[in-house]
Amino acid sequence: MAKLEYTPKALNDLQDIKAYIVRQFGVSTARKCINEVTSTARQLERFPEEGLHLEGLIGYSTDYRYLVVKPNYIFYRIEGDRVKVIRILNEKQDFLQILFGIRSISEEGEEYWSE
Repeated sequence: MAKLEYTPKALNDLQDIKAYIVRQFGVSTARKCINEVTSTARQLERFPEEGLHLEGLIGYSTDYRYLVVKPNYIFYRIEGDRVKVIRILNEKQDFLQILFGIRSISEEGEEYWSE
């Protein structure tokens, strides 16, 4: 069984998600959402390759994988016998910019990948 680890940024993401949901929908809803995200992440201990390769989604070479827990994405890497959760981001966030510093949409609205 793989060991699950969270980066400090991923832990901060969880705190931010919880704080936002508490403000918008209350404590009970926030607990449910955070529980769903962390339960899904814990499944990676038994099934580390469960998530999809991010490379297939973006056409950019990377060892990142992701799981969807609507409206959030869990981005992680398999590092030997460890599964490291890198970030947990909302679907509205520009994950390419956050993870890789790549802009995904130009100011004219044309899609492209650039560093």
